[in-house]
Amino acid sequence: MMGRKLATVGLLVLTGVVVFAGVGRAQDPGDVRVGITYTPGYLPGLVMTPVESDGALADYAAQADSILRRDLDYADRFQIIPVPDDLPTDGPVNYGLWNQLGAVWLVVSELTGTAAQPVLRVSLHDVVFSELKEVKAFSLPRPTDSDFRMAVHRVSDEVVTWATGEPGIAATRIVFRRMVTPTASDLFLIDSDGYGLRRLTHEAATNDSAIVMSPELSPNGRFVVYVSYKSGKPVIYEIDLVTGAEVVISDIGRINVTPVYSPDGRRILFGRTEDDHTELFEIQRDPLCCTRRVTYTSTGETLGGSYSPDGRSLAITSTPLGNPQIYVLDLQRGGDPAIVSRYVFGERGYATSPHWSPRGDRIAYHTWVDSWFQIVTVNPDGTDRRVMTSRGSNEDPSWAPDGRHLVFAGTLRGYYALWVLDTVSGRLRSITVNQVDQLPHWSGPVAPGS
Repeated sequence: MMGRKLATVGLLVLTGVVVFAGVGRAQDPGDVRVGITYTPGYLPGLVMTPVESDGALADYAAQADSILRRDLDYADRFQIIPVPDDLPTDGPVNYGLWNQLGAVWLVVSELTGTAAQPVLRVSLHDVVFSELKEVKAFSLPRPTDSDFRMAVHRVSDEVVTWATGEPGIAATRIVFRRMVTPTASDLFLIDSDGYGLRRLTHEAATNDSAIVMSPELSPNGRFVVYVSYKSGKPVIYEIDLVTGAEVVISDIGRINVTPVYSPDGRRILFGRTEDDHTELFEIQRDPLCCTRRVTYTSTGETLGGSYSPDGRSLAITSTPLGNPQIYVLDLQRGGDPAIVSRYVFGERGYATSPHWSPRGDRIAYHTWVDSWFQIVTVNPDGTDRRVMTSRGSNEDPSWAPDGRHLVFAGTLRGYYALWVLDTVSGRLRSITVNQVDQLPHWSGPVAPGS
């Protein structure tokens, strides 16, 4: 059984708490299943002409063209309109012609310079108003460099921002755990479009029972914090993805689990045993010091959390009612946490793995629905509960920087995969296939050089 930051059931068993016996009925049979009833909204038409270049850069221009097109499609902000083969695209922009095709936006690009110093010049035209909206030249790495794709992703995100005023998600990565054998796991990293798969740990190569869990990327995408049993107990480590250096964040007590970064990346929140149960603690990460206790649970366990974007509140998983539920804790005012997942006395509720949207308006988590785990989102006050998936078993949601897309682990089409869901339109795509991939976490925009 999966769980966002740990396999939550496994942790509670380790700490001696029995969560439940068997699976109960759906917690909320009256919910509107948004996962079934997504209503397509208006998407402005966008057309992109082929990236132009001279003969020497033709292959590189084709690479940039492919990345840009895929990114603009995966943004889910536009209806992508194909360019007819017989349509002339050279010369001055013919706004009337593009308007007849239904385009609102026109993207025109050209790759110039040299293979050592390519420059991608991109123009965004407002077809409706027959005007040039934005134009910019982007210096790119060599097309043979590993950073080339990410640099083009950043160009795509600029275009999305020009057109919509909101951030794109192309220049981001997702970290996750993969079961590389039936009994051993390692951490992997992948770009948001499903390319650039990279293995981060190799513990399974020397230990056929290797366990890694709870990976999370820092806000700038340079660091990964995670849990490993390689010392014989759960210990929290941080990897620098640029230098490869690894440091121990916390190894005190019996259990150190569920690490997450604060929105500014300066602190790490994590669960640790305190006496006979688990509480949340926070530590400063650079320099590593100054651990402080955050929660004081009178009954049950508290583990796993997610900061609000302003860092003033936490969405946490806690068990004072006997089963895991999602609560919001105000770090400024203190007081008792407020439950936001649905709880009905006498029902076998189960909700875990909260992740707070970067927009601040929604909290995603997974919970039982009709005897399967499904992805749910809710307002921070617990209102407007929406079930986002309805097939298979789906867990461990993590928001993209746009607060619109979610990545999660699931079997909703009959096989294991990491899925990306556009919570507005309901569009779904997989970024891995037929691998037991779990516990995904979506980074913020990846800084150059990270």
